[in-house]
Amino acid sequence: MIYLKIMPLILLLSPFVFAKSTDLTFRPARAPASNTIKVSFIGDILIHDALYLKVLNSSSKDFSQLWPEIIPLFQAADYSYGNLEGPAALGIDKTLKDRGDVGFTYDKIVYSGTDFVFNYHPRIIDDLKKSGIDIVSTSNNHTFDRGSIGIDKTIDALTEKGLTFVGTRKAQTQSPFYTITQVQNFKLAWIACTEALNGFKDKYSQVLKCYDQADEIVKTIKELKTDSSIDFILVTPHWGVEYKETPHPLQKKHAQMFLEAGASAIIGSHPHVLQPVEKYKTQDGRETFIAYSLGNFAAYQKDIQRKASAVIYLDFSKDSAGEKWISGYSYEPTYRSGTEVFHARKNAEVVKHVEKFLGPLK
Repeated sequence: MIYLKIMPLILLLSPFVFAKSTDLTFRPARAPASNTIKVSFIGDILIHDALYLKVLNSSSKDFSQLWPEIIPLFQAADYSYGNLEGPAALGIDKTLKDRGDVGFTYDKIVYSGTDFVFNYHPRIIDDLKKSGIDIVSTSNNHTFDRGSIGIDKTIDALTEKGLTFVGTRKAQTQSPFYTITQVQNFKLAWIACTEALNGFKDKYSQVLKCYDQADEIVKTIKELKTDSSIDFILVTPHWGVEYKETPHPLQKKHAQMFLEAGASAIIGSHPHVLQPVEKYKTQDGRETFIAYSLGNFAAYQKDIQRKASAVIYLDFSKDSAGEKWISGYSYEPTYRSGTEVFHARKNAEVVKHVEKFLGPLK
């Protein structure tokens, strides 16, 4: 009886809570193929010491040797995204001293992938780009592992090497916390944020905080929504509780908040494990998508939960009348074994694990 009395009140106070759907099918595109694009997404690119040393000790010194089987999966998309977990700041050591170009090395002083402090040689940017990654988020809890100067140096390297990024800006600048990319005849707006900064202080306002600055994110989404030339708004938050396979209530609340403001998809990372995906129907009738966490793409952590992930794909469509919608969702499972990430479609154990979070593999 108590339940029956409370339920109407819940329905009134929580208008979004029942909008989620376990149905992951979207209305297919009716427009010509030129009016549909496919975008791929992966989780954390986290180069721990074992992975870094594998690259350093190889003849090619190429980070893409860590994921050769996945490159065709990126190439199957028109545009590909990943979270670059940590700076790629040339010559900046742990004390934030600029030592200049010390070469491609792994000394745990300038370049490190352990002790919870990361910095990668900027050649990783070339190798990601060569692999088919088109845009990376630089907003995560390791963003400040080389301080404010590390952010600036990473931005310099990304700009020089021509890899698009979203999520950070240089000190003492007022660049917007969004990036707009052209993919065929589509314009995509990207917003990246992070829940935490590992205790570092952001005194120059170089990073957007997912929860603390949620109002600013909502305002930005609404402003972007007024630009009719922008087709879709994608938010890539770095959030959630590490190693938890269920999203925190704050993840759910803010995902819905950003989608109701006008975003089309939320692609999360940080927990280092997969969390569920879902279709969410907004109050204005749009079918939107949430991936609370894509877990690790490349990282040297134990157990299937932290080794298994996926390349997920979203199809975006529009027609001549100006209607725009998500028209498809799919994925390909991945698994890190040893120092390499493999396409895991034929690995029954991995597929079973991934399907629990991402739905049936097609």
